[in-house]
Amino acid sequence: MMSDPYEKLATYLLSSTLASPPTSEALQVHINAIRTTVVPKPGVLSTIWPGILQVLAYPILTNEIITLLVDEVVEPIIASGASTWEEIRRTVGDAETLLETSKADTNSKVKKAAIGFLSFYDFSDGEQKGLEIVQEIVGIITIENQPEGVITRVEYIIDQFLTNYFAVRPTVIRSVLEIKKAGKYSATIISRVQELTLTILRHNTTGVDDIPADLLNYTVMQDDILAELMTIQFYESLLDLYLPPTIFFITKPTYLEIANTCKSSAATNLERSAASRTLGRLSRSREDVFSEIDSSLGIVKNLTLRDEIDRTMLALIPGKYIATVNPQLIRNFPVSAASLVDILLNWCHSKEALDLLRLDTPKLTKLPVPELLRVGKALAESYHGKKVLVSLPGVMEVLLTRRERMGYRIMRLRGDIVDTLAESDSETLGLYWYDRVQEERVRGHWGREENGEPKVDIMDRAA
Repeated sequence: MMSDPYEKLATYLLSSTLASPPTSEALQVHINAIRTTVVPKPGVLSTIWPGILQVLAYPILTNEIITLLVDEVVEPIIASGASTWEEIRRTVGDAETLLETSKADTNSKVKKAAIGFLSFYDFSDGEQKGLEIVQEIVGIITIENQPEGVITRVEYIIDQFLTNYFAVRPTVIRSVLEIKKAGKYSATIISRVQELTLTILRHNTTGVDDIPADLLNYTVMQDDILAELMTIQFYESLLDLYLPPTIFFITKPTYLEIANTCKSSAATNLERSAASRTLGRLSRSREDVFSEIDSSLGIVKNLTLRDEIDRTMLALIPGKYIATVNPQLIRNFPVSAASLVDILLNWCHSKEALDLLRLDTPKLTKLPVPELLRVGKALAESYHGKKVLVSLPGVMEVLLTRRERMGYRIMRLRGDIVDTLAESDSETLGLYWYDRVQEERVRGHWGREENGEPKVDIMDRAA
């Protein structure tokens, strides 16, 4: 008696005809049986594929049926690794056939599955042929109307190849560079090139000698604002990666161009905002590169609190740097302004900025409670911040004892402050505040009610 759900589904598909194709209801019954009872196992593709191929060949087939077959049957087999390249080549088709399918004007689900099958490619079939296949896969990104799901699958497959087969790296780099240097593609294609470049850099385990400078440098200012924003995003994404310093010296001219965008009166607020965020993050990741740019353009000394774009940058640039270049801005900072609290939070992590701020209880306690607690949490995270806190008894009293009408988020913030302060010794906090903190910590559940249920999230605005 046939009991395997895949065998039952295969029989059902093969019994269908053009006049009587599978129905979504019947397919769903078989798929539910597969989901609940079976993990795909080796050989299952050979069982199921003939029936799938027969059904996909029907000229009139609803997208719902295609989606069920591909997403619910084929994709789990690909994701589980329950197949081999030999089985795929024998059952579905060779690499050339799969590439043709991925480029054809057919259903995007089918194209995505074809690329998924290519992830099983066995390079022992011949390295040179394998590298040609990799080059062809990279080339798929130049097809303008490829759905994003297909492009995402290409990026994933290239990532897999770079992880498992180091020999493909030069081919991937060369293929991506050739597309970039062709210079005839739209902003959409170039953004795909940038994404694959980031994928290459994530696998940069041997230095940067194999990364051509041409692959890292783009013109920022463009007629197409979308292309410009995507390029700025590319340079911000570089800051998320662990990269050798040489990368940033190669890209310094472009970061300089991004800095000029921040200052440009011709740039839109959207462009300036993206550029300022990237430049602010550069100051945190590569202060040496940022300081050279700032020295030539005088960015930080001209920042003001009136400009919204400037405020974005001030919330990111290290307080120590601002204290050195524009100390007057910190001295005159309106501590009680709730709208500027993100800047204050940034500066709370810098001793140099704190020395200039000269925080006091009257100014801090004018902040709404949620903002005051965020500031307290930031101060509690450093030695110098803790010393400031314990020098302000009125602030400490609010942080430790004010409990009425506390919503869950406020309670959690206070709990985080207590937990962080409790890790300090009595020498840092002083004996009185050390004992108070320990007592508050012992009092129990800061983040929830005694029965374990969180309170309604009410951001209390009164201390």
